This record gives sequence, structure tokens and C-alpha cells, in this order.
Amino acid sequence: MERLRVKVGIYNEPGGGIGGSEISVAVLAEALSGRHQVEIVHHKPYMNLERLSEVSETDLSRVRMRYVAAEPYSFGSAREPWRRYREARGWQAGLSKPYDLFINFTHGYPPFCHAPRGALIVLFPLHERPHMEVKGEGSAGGSTGGRLPPAHRLKNLYHEWEWRKRISTYQVRTTISRFSQAWTKRRWGFDCEIVSPPADTRFEPCVKTDSILSVGRFAATGHSKKQLEMVAAFGELQSGAPSGWEYFCVGGLGDADADLRYFQSVSRRASDCRATVLANVERSRLKQLYGQARIFWHAAGYGESDQRPELSEHFGIATVEAMSAGCVPVAIDKGGQPEIVRHGESGFVWSRLEELKEYTELLMRDERLRSQMAEAARARAALFSRDLFVKRFLSAIEPDG
Repeated sequence: MERLRVKVGIYNEPGGGIGGSEISVAVLAEALSGRHQVEIVHHKPYMNLERLSEVSETDLSRVRMRYVAAEPYSFGSAREPWRRYREARGWQAGLSKPYDLFINFTHGYPPFCHAPRGALIVLFPLHERPHMEVKGEGSAGGSTGGRLPPAHRLKNLYHEWEWRKRISTYQVRTTISRFSQAWTKRRWGFDCEIVSPPADTRFEPCVKTDSILSVGRFAATGHSKKQLEMVAAFGELQSGAPSGWEYFCVGGLGDADADLRYFQSVSRRASDCRATVLANVERSRLKQLYGQARIFWHAAGYGESDQRPELSEHFGIATVEAMSAGCVPVAIDKGGQPEIVRHGESGFVWSRLEELKEYTELLMRDERLRSQMAEAARARAALFSRDLFVKRFLSAIEPDG
């Protein structure tokens, strides 16, 4: 990699808008494009280099973009194992075949890598691996005594073998947090090195105002950022907390009807208190809001079952950016957030909305404590910079470089 110019494909599997995974792809593409021929492979018809470059604040002038239509996951349909295996290997083979190095950012089942070298970045494993055992009819005390029929056992053995063959085509396996690492081991059965995703830590000190900020996509279903709950909490906080504070609830918004209705519900709730709801703001405006806010809120995963870990934040790039801008985070104690925020030192983590309000009111009233935590938050955020992400990832794929 260091001495030879190679063709690199960086695959962005997730759907939805332009968020943390897309920014990570852009940062890595920018870093590699100085030495190699880099192409971003994706499934978003609306995404282009200009928009991605603007959102991520990267120079992608030497990068190409390749749109590929998504294909539903295929296990193979043949009954004969070798034919089934060939079908499985063929699923989305065109994603990786053109490249010398294929880097796969994914939430879902990775296709076989057909490049000479593959690197897998597991954002979070959304599903159990396909060969997890299916219980036989007698598993609850029936005639089979919980033992699987021979055909089921053979099927599980095949899927286990195929899964291991699939994963072995990626020589480098990383993930973005201890949270994702633990669930990758549990759901997908292999270990990963942690390489924290890149956060923008390039914030200059700004004049702070009495304001709270939250940043996250407005989504009605799935990975909700819980804006309705946060706006309601802010309204309740106003009755006893110091007056004059504002709350800015900011995030991306797609064109799905359900998401638009959710955004409208959040906006209506915000009209009853000193809260401002903003969608799809320019990056320069977002950085201004980061710069002026004293406190940052994060609530993704609140109220969700521990059996649905994918609904918590898998890392938390927005939290790191807020900390770098001198915002003190008050973030939920779920997902990757407690890996970023050191409770009582660089911010607070909470489990109940009452704790969110209590810690926030404490920061509102104690300027000395808030200032100390803001400095600690800046120092903590520096550990998750873009430069360190690139350095750590390159050391993973170029151990002898």
C-alpha cells in the first residue's frame, strides 16, 4: 500500500441520509486518495460528491463515486451445497471485484470479498448470523427432547461453514466502539479491533450563550433520536430551572411521509416552550450552534428494550463534536455514549429523564462546574479526531507500512 498505487473501493452499505458512516467513508477516501485510486461505492441515488464533500468538510476532488442498486440478501436457493455456496459467493460480487482493496462499512450481512484484500468495518451487526440454530418442534419438551432433526443440524453446519468462509475473505476486521465490538462477537461470532470513527474536532473557542443543543436525524421509526422526549423534558425543565435558556433541536430530515409527520409533531411540541427545531441546516450553521451551546443532549435508545441494542447510538460522532466545541454532554447511559463521556468529569450520563433534567439544571446553575467540564470535554474529544482515525485505520490495513 505504501509504495504501490492501488485501486481502492470504499463501500457504504447503510441506507438513509448522510450521517456518521458516510462522513467516515469521506474522511477515509480523502486520506487515501492522495496515494491511491479511490472510488466510493454506495446505494443512495441522491448522494453525490459535492454534497458529501460539503457535509463532511472533506476534499473529494480526487475521488470517484459509483452508484450500485441494492440487492436483497440471498442465501442461495440450490439444495446441493456446492451450488448453494457458488450462489452465495456470487451475491453482489461486483461490489468488490474491480478493486485491489475493498473496504466495507456495513450494518448488514457482508457479501464475500472478491478483491485480493478486504477490510470490514462493522458499524453495528443488525441481525444474528444466518446459521443460528432453529429449534426443533420438540425443543419445549416434545418427542425429540430438544434435539434438532438431522436435516436441521446439517443445514446449520453448512451455514456455519459458509459464514466462516465469507468472513475469512476480509483479512482486516474492525468496529467502531466497545459496544459494537461486543455485539459483533455475540451476533456474528468473530473478534474485531476497535477503530473509533472520525469526529470533526476543529472548533475554535466561541462566545457561549445559555443554550442546549441536540443533533440527530428526525426518524419516526427505527433508530429514533427521541426528539419528542427531549423537547418535552425541556418544557418541564423551564418551570424550576434558571430562565432565559433556549433549546435547539437540530437534525437531518428525509422525504418519507412518516418522518415528515414526526418532524411536525416535534415542531408543534417545541412551540410551547423556548425550543427551536431545525432540519437540514448547512454545516456552517451547525458548527455555529455547536460553538454557542453550553450543554449537549443525547437520548437515542431511551425507553428501548435491551434486546434491541441497535436502537441505541453505536458510537456518537455528534457527541464528540459537541464536546470539542466546549459543550458539556448530558448523554444517555446506553450504546457507545458512556465510552465517550466520563461521568462527572467530562459530562454526565443518565438513565431516567429526571436525571437528564437534574444534571442539566446543575450545569445551568453552577458556571464553575460547567467551565471545568467543558475543558475536560474538549480534551476528551481530541482522542477521537479525524487524524487519529486515519492513522489507526491505516495501521490496521498497512501493519508493515
